[in-house]
Amino acid sequence: MKLSWKATAVSPFVYNLAFPETGTVTSDRTYKVRDKALATTTSRYESMGVKADFMDTLLVARPYGTTFGIGGFDTVAAPGTRTEYYSAGDSTWQHAISSSFPWGEFMMDRFRTYKAGAHRTENWYRGVLVPSAPRDDQGREQLAAERQDNLIGVAPGFWSDSEHSGLQGSFGDMGNMRLSSGGEVLGESGWPSGVFTVPAEDAAYELTMETMKSGQPAAVWKRSTATETTWKFRSHRDESAYSQGIPLLFPGYDLPSDGMKTLAAKDGQRIALSVTGHAGYTPGKLTAAKVSYSYDGGKTWTAATTAQQDGRWTATVNHADAAGKPVTLRTELTDANGNSVVQTVTDAYAVR
Repeated sequence: MKLSWKATAVSPFVYNLAFPETGTVTSDRTYKVRDKALATTTSRYESMGVKADFMDTLLVARPYGTTFGIGGFDTVAAPGTRTEYYSAGDSTWQHAISSSFPWGEFMMDRFRTYKAGAHRTENWYRGVLVPSAPRDDQGREQLAAERQDNLIGVAPGFWSDSEHSGLQGSFGDMGNMRLSSGGEVLGESGWPSGVFTVPAEDAAYELTMETMKSGQPAAVWKRSTATETTWKFRSHRDESAYSQGIPLLFPGYDLPSDGMKTLAAKDGQRIALSVTGHAGYTPGKLTAAKVSYSYDGGKTWTAATTAQQDGRWTATVNHADAAGKPVTLRTELTDANGNSVVQTVTDAYAVR
């Protein structure tokens, strides 16, 4: 017996179609689809340093309240670029990607409704992946840290890229948290979240969160293998307020990288720096930014040149003669309200 076939190993496009019926279906239906009647998204997928097939999932919600998944265990190649078509109308769509199913993280887009002929671009796993504020289904920042009376509770989002928030993986993502004041540890948690008892009077605090990727999901995750983030802020009890937002700053990074999250071995490359808050705190204008990088996991450091132009901060790095080396980043940002964050990202990217 001889079998032969032709196929496309990695499809450059995918159609996500919905044909809702509002009345009773009493006969067969035939649906004809034309591209001009659909919405189009051009999606770019970066890998985490290893070529892999990421899990590709899609939820659909209907106006009457039902939400359901469509498709099976589909995959999308990373790195890669794909054109994605969506039916227009009153269905809302939520796209989610995982680097390692079922134990890895899920990067989540918000629910979206599409119009015929509309076009947008989307970047998955872009930039340096780090913790951020959690977001709801509409992409709005949620509360990451608050004070109630003499308790401080903290629960940041575990991962984020330049456009999406991420849900912590079940077995591959681990973390811990520690709150200190005046050199004294007030509390520790074996999870990347926690509730800590604090004194009523005004005090300066340091909150440290560590994350790491381990186990089977780490096989395709060679960037942002570990992070350590320390927030510095002041807090006191306000008897007139039930909930006081804690002023956490979340750094963001945009890299001139390729799909494997590598930078060229040359001087003069700029990393764009940004900062976001959460539902309990809107950051002030950034007043200071320091960035250092290391090729030996943080044993020795080289200072990058930081600069501000029109309110935007960048860090210029020199990776000449560093081909093949991993890069650990350390960033310190301070806002106009005096709150600051120091973040170290192990294996943030590599030099090619």
